[in-house]
Parts: sequence; C-alpha cells; structure tokens
Amino acid sequence: MKLRTKKGAILCAAAAAGLTAGLIWANSALMTQEYILSSPMLPAAFSGYRIAQVSDLHNTEFGQDNSRLLERLADAKPDLIVVTGDLLDSRRTDLDAALRFGQAAVAVAPVCYVPGNHEGRIPEIYAQLKQGLEEAGVTVLEDERTTLVREDAQIALIGLRDVLNETEAGIQARLAGLVSPEDEFQILLAHRPELFPAYANCGLDLIFSGHAHGGQVRLPIVGGLIAPNQGLFPTYQAGLYREGESTMVVSRGLGNSLCPLRVNNRPELVVVELRALP
Repeated sequence: MKLRTKKGAILCAAAAAGLTAGLIWANSALMTQEYILSSPMLPAAFSGYRIAQVSDLHNTEFGQDNSRLLERLADAKPDLIVVTGDLLDSRRTDLDAALRFGQAAVAVAPVCYVPGNHEGRIPEIYAQLKQGLEEAGVTVLEDERTTLVREDAQIALIGLRDVLNETEAGIQARLAGLVSPEDEFQILLAHRPELFPAYANCGLDLIFSGHAHGGQVRLPIVGGLIAPNQGLFPTYQAGLYREGESTMVVSRGLGNSLCPLRVNNRPELVVVELRALP
C-alpha cells in the first residue's frame, strides 16, 4: 500500500513538473503570425509592403536585451515596424529596457509607436520614454497623421493616444480631423480593439490593435477567455476582423501584466504583407 502511494506521488509530481515546464515554454516561445491583406485602395507600389506589429510587450525580454525578438523582426524583413502600446508595464516598469528595444528596432526598419493604457498610468515615465524613443529615431504618434512613401506612391498612417474610458463618439471626434476624405489607403494604430466599430465608421482601411492579450487563456473552439474592457469571451481577441471596407488586425501580444501566465496562447509577433488588387 505504501509503495502504491509513493508511486502515485511520484507520478503526480512528474505531471506537475511537466505542466509547469509546458506553461513556462508556452510563455516564452515566440511565434510569428503572418497575414496577407489585399485592397483595391492600395497603390500598386505598396504591393508586397510588409508591416511587423509589436504589441503589449509589457517590459518582457525575450533573450538578453530582447535579442530573440529582434532576430525574429529581422527575419520578417519588414518595411515598417508598428508598436501598438504597452511597451512599458505600469506595475514593474523598466524604462531602460523599453528604450533599448526601441533603439535596436530602428536598426531593423522604421518604427512608429502609439502609447497604450499602461503608459497612460505613468505619465512622468512615459514622457521620458517618448523623448528617448524620438531621440532614437522612433516616430511617436499621439492623435497624429504621417505619410508613408514608396516609389511615387503614398499611403497614410494615423496613430491614436490611448484615453481611459474612451467612447466610440470620442474616438470618432478625434479621428475626424485625422482621416482624409480623399480616396487614399489609410492605416490606423490604436491600442484598444473593442472600439473597432468606431474605427470602421471613419472609413479606415486597416487597423492594428492589441490590448486583449489574445484572451489570456485560449480554449479550444471557444477562443479567448477574458480581455480588459471586454470581459468574458471577448469579441475582439486575436486575428482578423472585418466591418464594411475596414479590416482590423488584433495581436495576441508578447508580454503579460496583471495575470502572469498565458495558457494555449504563445507570445505573437504579427507580420502583415499588403497586396494591391488590379
């Protein structure tokens, strides 16, 4: 009887160790998710243009000074890197780590960044981050519009700062002065995916978002379990969403914050390749 008890305890301990090892691996094993998006609005010169999205890093480091993440970025051969918020984590803030990542990322490709809700919680540190990123060559967009140029063509890139308890009406008011009424392909960087209907109502072609962490725990068939500002079984958790002529890409993100573990939800680098339709 004692032998069986001991054997059972060993098996339980081995199973627990295996589960723990699996969870640790799943929270550090980077993956790259690629999408190809086609649009008749995209100028032919931008066909093949590649955009890598980094979202919700939360001061996580993959390798020394994020060497593994930077290697994946380089392997993706992006024309542009977009960072859609929460580069910092307000609970365990490491300003230097965030700056080191920005400084290294601009050596891979031009970088555009919008702040997330965590940056909004620590305004004094965020001000230092913004200054340091801009000095490194990162374009920081806070309710601003810039132009991407390739050959003789151009498209628009708009970035929104994150606002706590933002409403759809508030988003549309802020976007009103940024969205062009002309026939032009327009990309939006906005941290919060739950406001997708407002983004779509403004006629944006492509939106990059994050914030939902893929639902944190991903269940078979059901998908993500919970996301900030969406609650249980969130509508906008990961992947592609379409409304009218607008497409939103929601990254599952790279780091963790309040909840320290992801389940069935590996850290994700998103890469989107644009294709022009004839």
